[in-house]
Amino acid sequence: MSRQAQVGAFSIMALLLLFGLFFIITDFATRHTGYRVGIHFNSAAGLHSGALVYFSGVTVGTVDSIVLLPDNTVDVVLAVNKDVDIPRNSKFLIQAPLTGDPSLLIVPPLPPVRPVGMTGPTPAPAAQPVLERKLLPVDQQPQGTNSATIGDLLEQGQGEVKRLDAMLADLQKREPLLLNKLQDTMDNANALTVTANRSVQNLSSQAQEIASQLQDTVTKAGNNVVTLTGTLNSTVAQSSGKVDTLLTSLNSTAVSLNQSVDSLKSLATNKELKQNILDTTRNIAQTTQTIAYLTNDLRQITGNPQTQNQVRDTVANLDATMQKANSLLGTLGGTSNVYGVDPKATPYPVNYPLPSGAPPLPARIPGSSPGPVVNEPNAGPTNTPKNIGNKLGGLAKNLFAVQVRVGVLNNQRIVSSNPNPLLSADKGPYTDFNLILLPKSSTSFMVGANDIGARSTLNFAMLKSFGNSLRIGGGVLYSRLGVIGKYDAQRFGLEGRLYDLRRPTLDTYLNLNVASFSSIFFGYRDITRPERRATLGLQLQF
Repeated sequence: MSRQAQVGAFSIMALLLLFGLFFIITDFATRHTGYRVGIHFNSAAGLHSGALVYFSGVTVGTVDSIVLLPDNTVDVVLAVNKDVDIPRNSKFLIQAPLTGDPSLLIVPPLPPVRPVGMTGPTPAPAAQPVLERKLLPVDQQPQGTNSATIGDLLEQGQGEVKRLDAMLADLQKREPLLLNKLQDTMDNANALTVTANRSVQNLSSQAQEIASQLQDTVTKAGNNVVTLTGTLNSTVAQSSGKVDTLLTSLNSTAVSLNQSVDSLKSLATNKELKQNILDTTRNIAQTTQTIAYLTNDLRQITGNPQTQNQVRDTVANLDATMQKANSLLGTLGGTSNVYGVDPKATPYPVNYPLPSGAPPLPARIPGSSPGPVVNEPNAGPTNTPKNIGNKLGGLAKNLFAVQVRVGVLNNQRIVSSNPNPLLSADKGPYTDFNLILLPKSSTSFMVGANDIGARSTLNFAMLKSFGNSLRIGGGVLYSRLGVIGKYDAQRFGLEGRLYDLRRPTLDTYLNLNVASFSSIFFGYRDITRPERRATLGLQLQF
């Protein structure tokens, strides 16, 4: 090969090498073989054509051109490799380091977080919208973000420094006043400590005095208890013989009463005797009714006034006998039909129409034996109103009873930190009023009010009988939820009341029965606490 040919070939190779360098340096292939997209920025921040474009840290293109828009913003056109798709939701940042060339960063959206505890390969993410591979109008282009420059940081830092300087100046101005207030606070705290120390010392001395007084009181109370115990012991020793005699008499009386009850029970449970009495009573009732019908027929037959009057007397006597027999039959468990005693009973017809022209009948023939008035068939014995009044009075006593309690409390000696809200400082008198419904039934009810005219409270309780002497119940006592128990012997009785769930209070009473309607009670209110109050009074029940 000639020398000229060698020089020509070398020149061609140099030109090709130079073009390759130019092709690589300017990314000519990407800018002409890839696709272009536009990104709108407020400022180019030193970015120039040919700057590298990074997508997730990987070079994917270069900056093709930068166009200054009329509103002083810039439109940066990127040349991106054709095998790269840019998500539309990506962030576009201009990275302008202190040294070196600025570049453009594309940050794609973060992938979804892998669920906790999930095993196996991560599922493919859902498809995301990508940026169109063409140069869009400025108003449709993605908005890029300019990174903070040193000037921005300095300007913001200068503002913070000015604010800190103002705060320090204000603090310097307020420092003397704050120090004075702090000194006053410390002086007040010191004075308060001194006062508290003196108060504690005074309280300690008072507590010692109270403890000594309490010790003296306890000693006196112990001596009184010893004296009272000795008195009770001597009283019991003197009365033990009388008590033994009384118990022996009660035992013999109980045995006799038990025998009498057994005899009465055997007589009452004798079926043959009961059946005989029932049959006899029915026969008497039927016989008297037949005789009454016959006498009625005779009255209609005869027209003599004297005969009719005698017949009326006979009918009245037979009617009274029949009513007594029917009443006895009903008492023994049979059936009766007595007017004025049994429901749906009709009066016996003793008045009949007289024949036409006959003179009126007299009420009773003079000189005849006394008997019921003929023209008054419903007239009964002369003591009927009195019997009805007695029965109504007994019925009222079985339905309800009125209870009135009048008592006093001893003086209040101790006041604790949790005083009883139902007991005032005075010692009375106080009045309680209760209405007892069904007092003689196995289940009774008590409704009433306590301490009328002062700290009035309400009672509403139900009591159940257990035997003849014991009653236990519960409900509302002194306007609090509680229970009540009563034991009533013939001469004395015991009563206890426990109420108030928030501040449990126990009252105990000893009742001395003076008469059937009155008793004297003595006891303690709130007996389980030091501020207990002794009470004494009279209870009347009608």
